[in-house]
Amino acid sequence: MDQYPEIYHEEDSIDIKKYLFLILRNWWWFALTVFIALSVAYIINRYSEKVYKNSCTIVIGQENPQAGSVESILDELTRFRIMRAKAIVQNEITVLKSYRMARTALEELSDFDVTYVSVGRRGIAESKLYKKCPFVLNIDTTKVNIPGHPINITLLSPTQYRLEIDDKYHINELMEFGRPFNHPSFNFTIFRREDIEFPSLESGPKKYYCIVNNINAMSNRFRNGLSVEVNDEKGSIVTLSLTGYVPEQISDYLNKLSEVYIRSNLEEKNRVSVNTIKFIDEQLSGIVDSLEAASLRLQNFRSANKLIDLSKEGNFLMQQLDQLQSEKVASDLSTRYYRYVLNYIKSKKDFSEVVAPSVVGIQDQLLNSLVQKLNELYGKRKNLLFSVQENSPQLAMINAEIENIRNTLQENITNLIANSEISVKSINDRLGKIENEMQKLPYTERQLINIQRKFNINDQIYTFLLQKRAEAGITKASNTATHKILDIARPENAQMIKPKTSRNYMMALIIGVLIPLIFIVLIEYFNDKVVDRKDIEHKTDVPILGAIGHNLKKTEIPTYDNPKTSLAESFRSLRTNLQYFLKESGQKTIAVSSTISGEGKTFCALNLAAINAMAGKKTLLLGLDLRKPKIHRIFKIPNEMGLSTYLIGKTAPEEVIHPTRIDHLWAVNAGPIPPNPAELIGSDAMAAFLKHVKKQFDIIIIDTPPIAIVTDALLLKEYVDMYVFVIRHGYSSKNVLQLVDDLYHKKDMKNLSLLVNDIQIKGYYGYSSGYGYGYGYGYGYGYGYSSTGYYEDEELPSEGFRKRLLSIFRRR
Repeated sequence: MDQYPEIYHEEDSIDIKKYLFLILRNWWWFALTVFIALSVAYIINRYSEKVYKNSCTIVIGQENPQAGSVESILDELTRFRIMRAKAIVQNEITVLKSYRMARTALEELSDFDVTYVSVGRRGIAESKLYKKCPFVLNIDTTKVNIPGHPINITLLSPTQYRLEIDDKYHINELMEFGRPFNHPSFNFTIFRREDIEFPSLESGPKKYYCIVNNINAMSNRFRNGLSVEVNDEKGSIVTLSLTGYVPEQISDYLNKLSEVYIRSNLEEKNRVSVNTIKFIDEQLSGIVDSLEAASLRLQNFRSANKLIDLSKEGNFLMQQLDQLQSEKVASDLSTRYYRYVLNYIKSKKDFSEVVAPSVVGIQDQLLNSLVQKLNELYGKRKNLLFSVQENSPQLAMINAEIENIRNTLQENITNLIANSEISVKSINDRLGKIENEMQKLPYTERQLINIQRKFNINDQIYTFLLQKRAEAGITKASNTATHKILDIARPENAQMIKPKTSRNYMMALIIGVLIPLIFIVLIEYFNDKVVDRKDIEHKTDVPILGAIGHNLKKTEIPTYDNPKTSLAESFRSLRTNLQYFLKESGQKTIAVSSTISGEGKTFCALNLAAINAMAGKKTLLLGLDLRKPKIHRIFKIPNEMGLSTYLIGKTAPEEVIHPTRIDHLWAVNAGPIPPNPAELIGSDAMAAFLKHVKKQFDIIIIDTPPIAIVTDALLLKEYVDMYVFVIRHGYSSKNVLQLVDDLYHKKDMKNLSLLVNDIQIKGYYGYSSGYGYGYGYGYGYGYGYSSTGYYEDEELPSEGFRKRLLSIFRRR
């Protein structure tokens, strides 16, 4: 290329500009995909059922550990206090997400047993109604109602509706509001809601369907859908979040769950007081009757015997009896408690319901410690059951610890009962001695002492139990919940999370742009056809002679038949560019070839010869493609004689050179197809023929076979002054350019150059005006189709959508 001026220019940003051009050219494709994507996003936003999210906030309180306990000592250390607080919060989160909490909340919400759904026009859009449904379905709980099956309701008038239940039931009845419906599988009554305005039926009947909910399935669904998050550093505030279709329904459930949770916590705190009152009430039930009987008997005895006071000796003995009797009452009450605890141990009941020993006045430290420890272990076991399976190692460890303490407690209780029995026996012995002393008193006074003693015993027990019951009642009344609700869930605060309208439109816009963009990039990436100047320059150093546009006319020689077209002008430019290659005198033979068939070499050779003849040069077009001859068909020359018959010596040169309808242009047809074209082309007769015609013509254009298929064109390299290789835009493969480049660097061919043919895309980047082929000193030509008002074919014929789409795939 050093011997010629640079005739092909390229900018560094060719790739970016090429893709920008492709995007601008295919704007309709982008507009179509964006329109489709936005339409899909609109349908999704319009007809998708809206999903809302709401939340409430609860403060998790903490009970202070008992003074002197291990927990209270560790709690003084900040690290252990934080760890303990986090453990408590995690336990409470498990409780909040438990099945028991969810089911209790749902059982207390009467509007959750039936789901009401409004059906839109054509059955497309659906929306949950909750309390806004114009009717209510009352379930007959004493009879069967299959859950989860749609019950279709069509409102016909303010008094009537049509009931339909499909599938195997085939129920279709005209019903009146308030009339019970009875069926082996369904039993309910539908009433109108007086607080909801009845919908207008002017546009047609309104359709709904109801589903009787399964409380178990619904509990699991709400339990699994509940999200509990800790939202402060100390971990004492948790947020309960839930998603659903109706903001009011979500809010009602969250508020009811919070209420049930707080109430459960308060009930747990009051459990000891309640159990204490229950235990005392059981003891009082047997004392009240005995006390009333003893009081009546004492009153009657005093009235009958007119006794008011005892003697001095009697008062002394009575005081001793009262003291011993008080000790016996305390021992009996302790024994009852011991047997009460022993019964719990043997029956392996939940020890969390056992009354503390201190409630009945027992101050045994070991017993109090064991009962308290056992209560704590049962509490831990209860909390652990919310989050682990029955066979988990953690639960097994707690169960083993509970069993050990139960055994220790049972042994301790047995010893305490034995000691209590010994104490009662000692008291009974002392009572016997005092009763012997009482025999010395008068009979009437002895009777009064006995009656008074029984009354005092019952009165002491009754007073003691009443005192303990009052203490337990005061404790219960003063208890408050450890946790509290900080913020309730409000329907107006619910956020719509689906569909995300803005995001859907944004995603649709991005997808609508990306799909054609990716498609264009992939097509360009995998396209192995020559479609750009850079494609040629990357593969070869061969100079480019020029570019030819697409032939829009129905003629093989548009340069002659339509001389005022841009295509004819491009061949005139080629004619001008040839002088820079054929600079020496006597250089007049040009071979036009291509790499493969179908690239337009015959078309280019024919029109290049015609444009030179139209300039007044005596031109010869030599059809050397002996395998696929075409020249004779274009000029309607008989093909019985031609170059092939001359080369075998059957005809003279003048017999195969024919004048054409174009002035100054003669043509040599190929003649009959020979069996050995390569041998004929390389023969001495061929060399003699070329020498003969060079003397007669100013320029000789040779139409040779494709060089990548046969080597016929290479046989003429000694007689050819310039080789022009035709590359067809959008048709020739980039790989065949390697062959051309090899020939160029081997210097086997003189003045080798490339001609880009059939540029079909209007203003295609690289071949349009402003980026054409020219010389470095400013003389250049553009061969696009820019509008100047000079050419007859300035505008390409308009293409329909289908043709444009098919043309893209054809070119790729």
